[in-house]
Amino acid sequence: MATIRKLSPIKFRADIRRNNTFVQSKTFPTKQQAISWSEDVESNIKTILSLKPKQLKKLSPKKVDLLGGKALFEKLGVELKFITFEMLADQYLRQWTGKDKSQINRALFWSDTFNELPIKMITKKMVRKAVDKFANSGMFLTNGSGKKTKKLRSSNTVLRYKVVLSAMFKFAVRNDYIKDNPVDGVFVQATPNKIVRYLSDEECSSLMQACKQSSWDKLNLLVLMAITTGMRRSELINLRWTDIDFEKSLARLADTKNGEPRINPLPAPTLHELKKFRKVGSDYIFFSPNKPDRPFEFTKRWKSALTQAGIENFRFHDLRHTAASYLVMAGATLHETAEVLGHKSTETTKRYAHLSTDHKSALVERVMGGIFS
Repeated sequence: MATIRKLSPIKFRADIRRNNTFVQSKTFPTKQQAISWSEDVESNIKTILSLKPKQLKKLSPKKVDLLGGKALFEKLGVELKFITFEMLADQYLRQWTGKDKSQINRALFWSDTFNELPIKMITKKMVRKAVDKFANSGMFLTNGSGKKTKKLRSSNTVLRYKVVLSAMFKFAVRNDYIKDNPVDGVFVQATPNKIVRYLSDEECSSLMQACKQSSWDKLNLLVLMAITTGMRRSELINLRWTDIDFEKSLARLADTKNGEPRINPLPAPTLHELKKFRKVGSDYIFFSPNKPDRPFEFTKRWKSALTQAGIENFRFHDLRHTAASYLVMAGATLHETAEVLGHKSTETTKRYAHLSTDHKSALVERVMGGIFS
């Protein structure tokens, strides 16, 4: 019940009480304003008290504010129990210990998408709509212009974003915030990635020669290690001398993309090149001369070597493809190749399967064709 009191000729105070318990009060310059405010508050109180438990769980912070704020709910003894997607995203990122930084950007994207929506309100239909909208929206240019292109996102990109969204809801299920994952059943068709760019024997020879002539004396070692071990760029540049076991010819990787440690054998040519720079201690192998506590930024030298070798349409990551391709063409099984590369599953390694068949066909043709022609 509201009580309007005149404090002075230009001050009127509205007091709201319920069951003889003070709830809220506010001062206004006119009596009519005080009356209007008290009527609004009493209307909100009536609405709040009429809400059923299921309705309370679906309230968003914005709706709570419109009804008078969290303090009013507490005064009325109404407990709010809801977690917004924004809250979920924050909790998820705090506990996330993965190494792929792009996962963070994807989680933040979904945080902006669902924002203050209570997670219990988010349905499969809403998820499907959000995923479709993401898939059909134009990509932003990467030159900083902020403009969108007409090119749509690839299905594999959409799939990667959907996987992160699913992981966030799985986290919510594990913490008993929700019972079911609304991403389950939302299907995205993946595009098979069968195209693999790897160095031919001639390209490999030209590239290694160009690397030896680089102004950075360790480019040859870096590229040689990439080809002979199949390590990722991040794994290579973060290697320290303490990670190398020269006696057993091994490189120990404690910090990998999939979060699992891995041991990579080092073939004799690679080990021989490593010994030229061998140091005692825990320094980076590929340290920056100006900042020894950081890895060297070698992109400029890498591109220069590619140009000198006359190699086009080739990324540093393709050295990893080159390693896998050489292994498969030499007779290694997909399982063996996956172990060397650190793939959790041979599904990722299947992209190299055709190389094994092609190489064997060429071998049979060369040998048998020569005999019976």
